Amino acid sequence: MADFIVNGTQQYDQVILKAENLWFKTNSKLVLSPSKRLPYIPSSLTIIVGKIRIDDKAEITYDLDNRPGLDPNTPAPNQSGTVPDGTSGFSPSGDGGYPIASNGGNGAPGQTGKKGIAGMNAPEIEIFAGEIIQAQPDALTINVKGQDGGNGGNGGNGGNGGNGQKGASSTTSDSWYDGDECTREPGRGGNGGKGGNAGYPGKGGDGGNGGIVKVFIKSTAEAQGWNFIIKGGTGGHAGNPGKEGPGGKGGPQGNKNDPCPERSEYHGSDGQDGQSIDEIDSNWQTNFKGNDGKDGDFGIHEITGVPN
Repeated sequence: MADFIVNGTQQYDQVILKAENLWFKTNSKLVLSPSKRLPYIPSSLTIIVGKIRIDDKAEITYDLDNRPGLDPNTPAPNQSGTVPDGTSGFSPSGDGGYPIASNGGNGAPGQTGKKGIAGMNAPEIEIFAGEIIQAQPDALTINVKGQDGGNGGNGGNGGNGGNGQKGASSTTSDSWYDGDECTREPGRGGNGGKGGNAGYPGKGGDGGNGGIVKVFIKSTAEAQGWNFIIKGGTGGHAGNPGKEGPGGKGGPQGNKNDPCPERSEYHGSDGQDGQSIDEIDSNWQTNFKGNDGKDGDFGIHEITGVPN
C-alpha cells in the first residue's frame, strides 16, 4: 500500500482511508467532506494504517454541509427575512345603524418566524494504527464538535385593529306647534377592533451532536496527549419577534342636527393594542432557543495488531 500524505488542508470524501503510512506535513488538516461525484454525505471515517507520522501540528475534522467554513467552527446559516404580518381588521364604512354602529374587526396575529437550520451532527472517527511518530505529545487534534444551530427567523407584526363605524345621524322633524324637534339623537359610534398580537419568533435551530472517536493502537500512551473535541453544538438563538398591532379607533358619534343634543359620550371606544411578545411569554428568548446537541465520546484502546 502507498503512503497517504496530508499537506495543507486536504478534503477526503471516502469512508475508509487505508494506507501503509499516514503522513501529516506541518500544520496540515484532513477534512472529511462530501464531493459532487458521490451521491452521499459520509457520516464516518475509518483510518487503517501501519504508522501515523506528524511533523508538527495536525488536525482531523469535517465539513459536511457544502457551505463556507468548517462545520465545527461555523454555525448553520441564520434564517433571513421576516414572515408576513397579520392582516388588519375590517373597518366598516359609512354611517352605522341605530342606536350603535358596527365595531371594527380584530387584527390578526403576526405569523411565526421560520425555525432555524439545525447544525450538522459530527461524524464518527475510528483510527487503527500500529505506531505513531510525532513531534510532540499533543501533535494531533481531532475536532468533531457538533455544529451550532442557526438563528431563527423574524416573526411578523400583528395586524391593526379595524376602526369603528361612524354612528347614525340624528333626525329632526318640523312641528306646527313648536318648530323643529329632535326625533332621534345621534347614534353611537362603533368600538375599534383589537390589534393583533405580536408574531412569535422563529425557534433557533438545534445544535448538532458531537462525534464519537475511537483510537485503536499498540501503545495507548502515544495518543494520550491528543486533543479530542467532542462537545455538542449550541442551539441557535430565537429570531426577533414581531410587534403588536395597534387597536382601532372608536367611531365618532353620528352627525348632530339641531336641535338634537351633542353626545360626546357616544363616541366609540378605541380598541386595545395587541399583546407584545413579552406579555405573551416573558421567557421567550430562552423558550425559543434551539436545543443544544449531545456531547460525543472518545476512547483509546490497546491492540496487538493492525489489520492488513
